[in-house]
Amino acid sequence: MRKTFLLLIITLFSGYSVAQNVDTDDPCTVFLCMAGKVRGENPSECAAPVKTFVNILKWKKGHIRWSKTIDARKVFLSGCAEADPVEISKIISKFGRMR
Repeated sequence: MRKTFLLLIITLFSGYSVAQNVDTDDPCTVFLCMAGKVRGENPSECAAPVKTFVNILKWKKGHIRWSKTIDARKVFLSGCAEADPVEISKIISKFGRMR
């Protein structure tokens, strides 16, 4: 019984000790990190996905076109099938003009 319990504990926590790779260009990853930022969370794993979001910029003659940038960021986040449109709107209203 004790061996079974120890094996169960080791199995449960073994996933936490392995470094996990995060796909920073995945819209769902970016959505989850940005939704967390809306709630005030800022884990270190989200630095690269947030950078991906911020790097979506639309330029014209050396100036950022904010309306096109906001639209492009919204389209990118909408690429995640599980993303709630209400949450996307919250992200865009808070961080749409973030640079």
